[in-house]
Amino acid sequence: MKTEKKQEDGGFWAFALINGRLAEFDFEVIKGKFYMGMGHCYVKRSEYKTKKEQKWIDNDTKRYRFTYRNGKYRRVGEHTPLPVKRYRIPKRTGKGMSLEELKNQLEN
Repeated sequence: MKTEKKQEDGGFWAFALINGRLAEFDFEVIKGKFYMGMGHCYVKRSEYKTKKEQKWIDNDTKRYRFTYRNGKYRRVGEHTPLPVKRYRIPKRTGKGMSLEELKNQLEN
């Protein structure tokens, strides 16, 4: 019996077939849950020359097949969109400097 190895938490990138074309995409696994990254880019197989890279492409495209439409990713044959990881910009903590305070600081 073959058991599939669980993916560790963290950020990763992989190859996939997105809308029938070879692409690179990034994703995150948080507490065992799969989140798509913010985008993908289409690539040509001929850009990757080594046997190792070709093997990665073969393995990943068997595993990852998506459609992308209207800003949403879906697995091929499924209707529910995949969750997308939204990268947050932290809020500023504390009070910002006014223009006068900045001028005074530069003069001194």
